Amino acid sequence: MKKLLGILVLCLLFISAPSRADDISEFEIEGISIGDSALDFFTEGQIKDNSFDYYNDKLFTPVQTEHLPFFNTYDGIDFDFKTNDKDYIIHALYGRINYQENIKDCYEKMDEIVLEMSDTFKNIAKKGKKDIERDPGYTGDPTGKTIVTRLSFWFDNDDRASISCYDYSEEHGGLDNLTVGVETKEHNNFLLEKAYK
Repeated sequence: MKKLLGILVLCLLFISAPSRADDISEFEIEGISIGDSALDFFTEGQIKDNSFDYYNDKLFTPVQTEHLPFFNTYDGIDFDFKTNDKDYIIHALYGRINYQENIKDCYEKMDEIVLEMSDTFKNIAKKGKKDIERDPGYTGDPTGKTIVTRLSFWFDNDDRASISCYDYSEEHGGLDNLTVGVETKEHNNFLLEKAYK
C-alpha cells in the first residue's frame, strides 16, 4: 500500500509533464510553462503584490506566490519575468513544497523526483551531479550555514531544470523546502553574472 501511495504522489507531481521533454518550455508546473505570460494565471495585482526586489541587477523581477486555489501539488509557485515586460513572460519557474523541520523527507522526495525527471528528460544532452552547496550569496544567508542540495539537468542550449532541497540555518529562519525549477539560459546567466553582483 505504501508503495502504491508513493507512486500516486509521484504521478501527481508530474501529472502535467510530458513523458519526454526535449525543450524546457514543454515542462509544466501547475499547468504553467517557461514562455507563458503570467497574466494567463495571475492577475496583474497578484503579480505586483507578490513581486520582490532582492536582485542587485534589475533585469528580472522575482515573484513569490503561496497557496492559490489552482495549486494542486505545490505550496508555492515562484517565477521571474523581465522587469519592463508588460506581458510578464516567464523566464524562470519554480514549484515549492515546504518541509518544516523534516529535511530528511525533503531528501527522500528529491530522490524520487530525480528518477522521474531522469525519465522525463531522457533525451537531453547532459545531467548534472547532486551537489551540496554552502552558498550565502545565493541563499541570502550571511552565516553561510544554509545547505542547498541540488541536481540539475542541462539542455543543449544551456536551459536548465533542477531539483533542490533547501535546509536553512536557524539564524536564517527560512522554511526548509523542496524546489523543482526550470530556467532559460538567459536567466541562468543572469543569476551567475549579474543578479547578486
